Amino acid sequence: MRRAAVMSPLVILLSLGPGLLAFHSYRIDELSAWFGLQCLGKASLISDSGNALISQPPLVRWIYTGLLKLIGHWSSSLVFFSYISTSLLLFIAYRFSRKFCNARYATVFCFLLAFHPLVLRQIQLIEAPAFPIVFALLTIWGFVGHIQSEAGIVSQKLLFGGIALGICLLSGGSLALGVLLILGLFIINPIDFPKSRLPSDQKKIPVLIQAVRAWKSLVILAFTGFAVGGWWELMAASQIDGFWGKWFAGPGQPMISLYWKSEFYPNYFLRDIMSSMGFLLGFALFGLFHGAKRILNPQGNFTDVAWLRLIMIWVICGLFFWWGVQYLPQMKASTRAMWKLFFMIPMIAIVAWEFQQIALRRVNYPTVLVVFTVGVLSVIFLSASQGNTLSPEVSGRFLRQLIVLGLSLIMVLWYSNRFKKEHGHRVVVIALVIALSCLHIVYGVYSVPKPNPAGERLQQFEHQLRLTQNVSDCILVSKDDQPPMELTFLIFYLWGDINFKQIQGAVLPQDLDLPESANLKSASRVDAEKHVIIRWAASPIALRNIINAGFVLKPVASPDVYKQQELEADLVSRSPQGF
Repeated sequence: MRRAAVMSPLVILLSLGPGLLAFHSYRIDELSAWFGLQCLGKASLISDSGNALISQPPLVRWIYTGLLKLIGHWSSSLVFFSYISTSLLLFIAYRFSRKFCNARYATVFCFLLAFHPLVLRQIQLIEAPAFPIVFALLTIWGFVGHIQSEAGIVSQKLLFGGIALGICLLSGGSLALGVLLILGLFIINPIDFPKSRLPSDQKKIPVLIQAVRAWKSLVILAFTGFAVGGWWELMAASQIDGFWGKWFAGPGQPMISLYWKSEFYPNYFLRDIMSSMGFLLGFALFGLFHGAKRILNPQGNFTDVAWLRLIMIWVICGLFFWWGVQYLPQMKASTRAMWKLFFMIPMIAIVAWEFQQIALRRVNYPTVLVVFTVGVLSVIFLSASQGNTLSPEVSGRFLRQLIVLGLSLIMVLWYSNRFKKEHGHRVVVIALVIALSCLHIVYGVYSVPKPNPAGERLQQFEHQLRLTQNVSDCILVSKDDQPPMELTFLIFYLWGDINFKQIQGAVLPQDLDLPESANLKSASRVDAEKHVIIRWAASPIALRNIINAGFVLKPVASPDVYKQQELEADLVSRSPQGF
């Protein structure tokens, strides 16, 4: 029971538990409605239909559409696929790091990753940025496993990695290029190349031959991935003008969640990194420094050095791609989240490695104090900063937080020097690591977006509309403004591929295609086809013409206010003869 492997069941809880916070607090928003309408084949209803998903990797869209048909339409089913993808990502990250390091390191890595704010927040992105990263991890796993354990050019592990690379190409697009770049840089150093299985033959294989074999394996990996996922890119590029630029931009709505601001770019990028790391910023900075020293002066366990080399290369490449997309305003929201998550995974791996060095007593006591101080100070400065800057506003709360931090450090130093020095240092180090871990959990939990009032109102409206079945026609009426995309998506989300009209102004009798039998008596039948009119910001006289023409309206949802406009829904039918 003292072995770290007995904690494996905890990984399942870490993979499924924290993500439920974001999963249950999700509400339909404009970004989800945009993607959902594209997947349902209703791109013509979007004003910016030129940005359709026709140029984007199609696998996520295919799986999403099929999954909705399988599990049905309910409040959180839109992000169910994203939640499952994130859980799978956490489990694969655990198995991957356990394979190349040890079970204790892998458990800490999974724990830190499960409560990371970015991991929790991206669950509410309907495009599931975690899904292609799962196959990016499997690609790296297969290739590195092949390099470290196989002396030949091709193996089952390499073919497995190639298939994963193809799926990554079909789901993440340009993410596959980032994976190939990482692996290409990783095999430059011959320290990680495999040796012959027979000890007597180890010296007979020159390093150059091993290097050539490794590069041949990488080429085979790339061709396998291209054979699995590259067919779609070739087919689409031959039919779509400007395909490669749109393909690199990735899936997602271009303007709704675009956080890029050129006037604040330098400060914002630094602030984004600091806010993403939170209380772990000190661990990340010192972990990068200690990891670089270990790589430049490799001693002892070379497996540990190989893992650090892979992580450091991953950090550099991930930072390059994430930093690069900041300069491209056309990059989509989910693509930015995908590259950001791709960068944060090795950063958390570095933090977990620093945790392990502290546990092995390879990090001295003053360093742990500095790590703790840097992490807490960064969060204090971020909470007091205004907008996208890093200039804190000197307020009473900011000064109180600094005073509490200063007094805490004074008490820590007093305790560690008042009692037996070695024992006091060990107790303080354990307390600081546990405190930062708890703060990391709290920081992640409180970063989950809470349902906004507009989303809650729309969900209540959805629950009432769900009671009306067999709807065949629906008219969405607004005054002058374009109705919210969420309402348009909600109609097809609840009732499937129905006859839909969108009217601005007044509804005329000829707009209603009701059969003569659609009277009050037949409309009350459960299996009868129903016709619904939904009004948002409509004029009070919008339905006067059809009422005067003898149509009857029956409310199917309580009147509410959505986005500061009145929202109503009515069942329309003909009045019986002599009514």
